[in-house]
Amino acid sequence: MNDLRKPIEAEEPSAAPQRMSMRGLIAVISSVGVVALIYSLVGPLLSVNLERREVSSVVNGALAAMPPIAVLLCGVFVPLIVRRFGAITCIIGGTLVSVAALILFPLLPALPVWFALRFIMGIAIGLIWIVSETWVNALAPDHSRGKIIGLYVTVLSGASACGPLLIMAMGVDGMLPFFVSAAILALALIPVPIAAAGGGVPAFHQHESIPLREATRIAPVVMFAAVIHGGTTIINMTLLPVYGMRMGVPEGEAVTLVTVLIIGGMIAQVPVGHLLDRFDAGKVLTFAGAVQAIGAALLPFAIDNHSVWILLLLWGGFGNSIYTTSLTMLGRAFTKEQLASANTTFTMFWEFGAFVGPVLGGVAMWLWDPHGLVAVSVIGGLLLVALGLKAIRRA
Repeated sequence: MNDLRKPIEAEEPSAAPQRMSMRGLIAVISSVGVVALIYSLVGPLLSVNLERREVSSVVNGALAAMPPIAVLLCGVFVPLIVRRFGAITCIIGGTLVSVAALILFPLLPALPVWFALRFIMGIAIGLIWIVSETWVNALAPDHSRGKIIGLYVTVLSGASACGPLLIMAMGVDGMLPFFVSAAILALALIPVPIAAAGGGVPAFHQHESIPLREATRIAPVVMFAAVIHGGTTIINMTLLPVYGMRMGVPEGEAVTLVTVLIIGGMIAQVPVGHLLDRFDAGKVLTFAGAVQAIGAALLPFAIDNHSVWILLLLWGGFGNSIYTTSLTMLGRAFTKEQLASANTTFTMFWEFGAFVGPVLGGVAMWLWDPHGLVAVSVIGGLLLVALGLKAIRRA
């Protein structure tokens, strides 16, 4: 039997435990939604402040790279931390550390301190991501896993889209944006005891973790799909506006290209989740990869007319569904006691893609200006098609 189709054991609870598990799911998704909101504004908030201080773009970019570097260097210790302290403590601790970092940014403006704080915050937020995704996957019954993961990704996408809007509302000047962000992030602590009271907290600390290499061996399709999604997502977030402007799109409209892509990624995830609960996940991954490849290939022909908005909605919707599909496949490939290690590996692969993706995209645009971006996205989509077909053959 294909490992990617292996169900999690004992997922048929009675009505009362099922209600408690649903309460836990809603609470943890609400909490991580607040974290996603703040995380999405921290990058722009810091980069604009450095730009106003006339710090070089190289240093600015290096600061932005701290979170993925932190996860890549320290992610291997996450299963040990989760097993030692448990889900509740990890989420609370990660949130409190991130709140403290936000407060310290304006109080300690020296660049070396900002690099240290960004690195520490990257570890803390990475811990929250890993624990929350593990929690959601552990509590989701296999027959509705796709819909629940789709809802989770919808909340993450919607919250992430609101971060830049919050910056526009409060500005970037002085200490206020940092303190307001810290106060909002502290609200993520409120749903945590509600989730604990629901009785559905996975007791990860009672089980042994599995080696990260073993997690990769069990679910290679999932891990390599994570690399591709991480790379193409960050490439589109950072370079799509540049591509639009080089193709003659006005600056304001070029930024809107990313907004529409995010909206597409947000609204499509629950429907994609329904597909994942009805069809083989490999088929969904194959289709999503094909849509990404075709969407990217059509972009140069649609960029100067209104059809680009429909194209971006479809591309964004199925492009982001790669994440939903991968997480769903992850939950089906591993048992509850393995999920903390497996999700750590998944996150590290995603962050690796996020780290190298913009570099590859930038080099590609330099070699083939500006269509290198399109070429990278098409190649990424075709690789996903190959991964999906591999998953289908192994089913």
